[in-house]
Amino acid sequence: MKKQKVIVQGFPGCFHEEAAHKYFGQLPLEIVPARTFSDLAHTLVHQPDDHIAIIAIENSIAGSLLQNYRIIRENHLRVIGEVYLRIEHHMMALAGQSIDDIYEVHSHPMALNQCLDFLRNYPQIRLVEKEDTALSAKVIRDENVKGVAAIASKTAAGIYDMNILAEGIETSKINYTRFFITQDSTQPLVLADFDKASIYLRVPHRKGSLVKVLQSISDHNINVSKLQSYPVLGEVNTYYFHLDLEFDDLDDYENCIDDLQEITDMIEIIGLYCRDEIKVSETDLKERLYV
Repeated sequence: MKKQKVIVQGFPGCFHEEAAHKYFGQLPLEIVPARTFSDLAHTLVHQPDDHIAIIAIENSIAGSLLQNYRIIRENHLRVIGEVYLRIEHHMMALAGQSIDDIYEVHSHPMALNQCLDFLRNYPQIRLVEKEDTALSAKVIRDENVKGVAAIASKTAAGIYDMNILAEGIETSKINYTRFFITQDSTQPLVLADFDKASIYLRVPHRKGSLVKVLQSISDHNINVSKLQSYPVLGEVNTYYFHLDLEFDDLDDYENCIDDLQEITDMIEIIGLYCRDEIKVSETDLKERLYV
C-alpha cells in the first residue's frame, strides 16, 4: 500500500507526528518534517498532489495559534479534518543528571507556556524558546549537552535516548491541542457525512452586524463552536472572523451559507469535514477536581 505523505511542523517524536498517527490510524504514513508552519504551507502548496499537512490550531491551555489561521487562509489551504490530541509534557535530559543539575530548559514556546506552574518551582532554571519540542531533545543528545533539559513527549525521550526527570508537568491535565488536517484547495474533496465547517467572513462596520450573523446561524439550528477574530492586514478597525460551525443536517448548513451571503461583505468556506470529540479520561477529570 502506498504511504500517505503527511507534512508536520517538527521533528521525529513531535506532537504533530503523534496527532497524524492518531487521525490516520493504521494507514501507513510517510512523515515529512517542516521546520516552521510557513515551510509546511510552502511544501503543501508546491507539492499538492500527494501531500496532506497537519497543523495545530488551538490549545486548551495556551489558546489559539493566530498565525496559523492566517497561514491557512493566505495559502488557500482546505481543512478536511480535525483531531484532538491529549498533550503530556515531560522534562528530560541526558542520563546521570537530576533536576538539581539543570540550569536551562529548552522547548517550543507553547510547551513552555503549558508548563509554567511546574517551572516556577525552579526559578534558577532559565527558559529558552526553541522551534520544536522534539528538536530540543535531539540537539541535547547530538551535542551531548549537560545541564540542559528539554520539554517534549515520551516518544521523543525514547527516540533520542533521554532520561525523563519529571513526568506530566503540564499545568492542567485537561490539556488538548486541536489540529487541522489540510490539503491544497486545488485538490479534489472526498465526500463524507460532513457535520462541521470552518468559514471566514467579514461584516459591515456597523452596529449589530456580527449579531445578525450569529442570529442567522442560530436560526438554522447550527452551533458556533469557535469564533475567532483577527485584523485585516493593512487596514484599521477591520477584522476577519473565523467561525467553526457544527450541524446535524447538511441542508441546514447550505441554507445558512446562502443567507449569510446577504448580510456579510465577504464569506469564504475553508473546510467541510467530520468533527472530532475530546474524550477526557476519568483520571484527568478527577485530577482537575482537586486542582
